[in-house]
Amino acid sequence: MKKRLLKVAVTTALTVAFAVPAFAASANPFSDVPANHWAYDAVNKLAQAGVVDGYADGTFKGDKTMTRYEMAQIVAKAMNKSLNDDQQGTVDELSQEFAAELNNLGVKVDSLQEQVDDMVKVSGDARVRYFAAEDAGDNTDFRARVNFDGKISDNLKFNARLTSGNMNYDGGNGDAGINTANVTFDALGLTNTIGRQDVILAEGYLFDTQMNAVATEIGGLKLVAGNTDANRIYAAEYGFNALGTDLVADYYKNDTADQEIYGLSTGFKLTKNLAINASYYDNNDADATAVSYGVKLNKLGLSATYRDVEAGAYTGFGALANDQQPSTLESGFKGMEYAYDRALDRNTALNVKYQDFEDQDGIDLGARTQATVSVKF
Repeated sequence: MKKRLLKVAVTTALTVAFAVPAFAASANPFSDVPANHWAYDAVNKLAQAGVVDGYADGTFKGDKTMTRYEMAQIVAKAMNKSLNDDQQGTVDELSQEFAAELNNLGVKVDSLQEQVDDMVKVSGDARVRYFAAEDAGDNTDFRARVNFDGKISDNLKFNARLTSGNMNYDGGNGDAGINTANVTFDALGLTNTIGRQDVILAEGYLFDTQMNAVATEIGGLKLVAGNTDANRIYAAEYGFNALGTDLVADYYKNDTADQEIYGLSTGFKLTKNLAINASYYDNNDADATAVSYGVKLNKLGLSATYRDVEAGAYTGFGALANDQQPSTLESGFKGMEYAYDRALDRNTALNVKYQDFEDQDGIDLGARTQATVSVKF
């Protein structure tokens, strides 16, 4: 087997800062904090990092004596920001120093939280992926996405996401634009989402894509109806626990392609560090099945899975469609898949996947390797 040296490029994490309206200074009910107090250096450090913005005019006067009341208000704002580990440690120390003042601010801090809850929240992720296959060469691509989540009313929320699409290192671009845009609301005990949304079913086997749909959830039951790539789709998933074992039952129907799949997957821990998983899917229309079973060492992030997927036992919208060539899926395949997952840093993860499959007749399909670094912000 031809050896390959994996080279995974790490993307520069995108940073989004939230600006929270500053409080104006008011009467001083506490003792002054001198400019040489340790907290001044700490707040100055946060100000230089853009975590706090100081006074109402947007300035931070590090050489001006502040009241403990003013300082506590600045700490309260910082407590509602997205912080890295170093910044979080500084804010934790400040919150301990001004614990009494923060407690006395109770109503004002709660009001600040309400303001934050009403704001449009911006988050996102970025990904660099290296892919190599014996039958298709290698490739590196990049994708960045930015999410916008907001509250229209107490019972109506919206989501929209911009994506760069998969951009190849050689200049090729994927489909950039808006790939989710939906509203969510509760009614009759159901949580409903209408619009273009992420749909993930059967841990990605049936679905791992976006589609225009209506989705409803209650407890462990999820129902989906929608369209994607000119296909009319209906799906249901129910997850529950029985005797300490997690079980998930799935149903998928593609009216356009006249395809119907039933599935059941399970997972349970043998020990604290060792987990077992298995799944079975049956496409009645094609008389085809897909079976998988494997183990995972949770502490090490290592897993090994055996897959046996007959022709016609996949949907075309799941994770397998991202891993394999269409011709491979159409003829079916079987073999081993190995994966390694590791957190590189806060909000940064590495996933390496190695697949060694043959077709249903025993012909070697060639090894396929994928390495991905993902960053959330």
